Amino acid sequence: MDLSILIISYKSLPKLDRCISQLGNGHKVTVIENSNNYAIKENIEKKFSFCEVVINNRNLGYGAAANIGFKKINTDFALLINTDTLINETELIEIKNEIIKNGDGFTLASPIYDDLIDFSKNNEFDKNFIKTELNYKNTNNREKVEVIKGCSLIINCKKIQDNKLFDDNYFFFYEEIDLCKRIKDLNENIYVFNKIKIKHGNAEALDGNSKLKYDDFRNWNYYWSRFYYHKKHYGFIKSFFLHFSKLLRFLFNTCFMYPFSKKQFRTNKYRFLGLMSAILNIKSENSDKILN
Repeated sequence: MDLSILIISYKSLPKLDRCISQLGNGHKVTVIENSNNYAIKENIEKKFSFCEVVINNRNLGYGAAANIGFKKINTDFALLINTDTLINETELIEIKNEIIKNGDGFTLASPIYDDLIDFSKNNEFDKNFIKTELNYKNTNNREKVEVIKGCSLIINCKKIQDNKLFDDNYFFFYEEIDLCKRIKDLNENIYVFNKIKIKHGNAEALDGNSKLKYDDFRNWNYYWSRFYYHKKHYGFIKSFFLHFSKLLRFLFNTCFMYPFSKKQFRTNKYRFLGLMSAILNIKSENSDKILN
């Protein structure tokens, strides 16, 4: 059973190198590099003959980069990961075995890891998703869920319509929530493979940027994506009223928190700007300017 591996990277050569080294050399690996760093392409392709690195020349966001890579997949199943997701050869064999067992019974799946457990338990992305209490002690090989994280996706490519994985409008956050919503609406299955335990270094995929700027980037994008998601699936009016109190609170705190807490000021400022940009239909790709 052939399994293609797709990795999304952004200026993170040491982590990309470590990620690929863990995988072994038995699979075709495609890396989509969200920058113009050709040194990464030269280094990786020289060291790993089974890898192809595609340079995007600019940061397109996680979802758009994944869509570019997904078009290169010619196998029935693919594993999408980012550079801080570590999966070794043994775990890849276990993933293959689970795919063989489950056949066409699922569209998306994921191994289990620490922050996936937290993600599922604390899921507040969409009130229509059913929460699932994941844990390492589960004796079942698989567990049916309604939402999983995007940093480690096992994809049944035959069931993805129009050969497009994500909505390109999301730059960062909610792209996997949107995907899971589409799968849920089609009554297809999403599984967590409980016996396969991997490591994911949450929020470690970026290199060379200060934590402060990265937090600004996350705050802007989270609320842009949250508004856009609800607008897309439930309409502009519902999304607007869902977020209206947050918009006022972020604006108030932006105006009055500066003398007391510069950290809280920045947090509320970028949340307000992200939310307001979504309301005004400003594209999320503009948030990348925060990192530069």
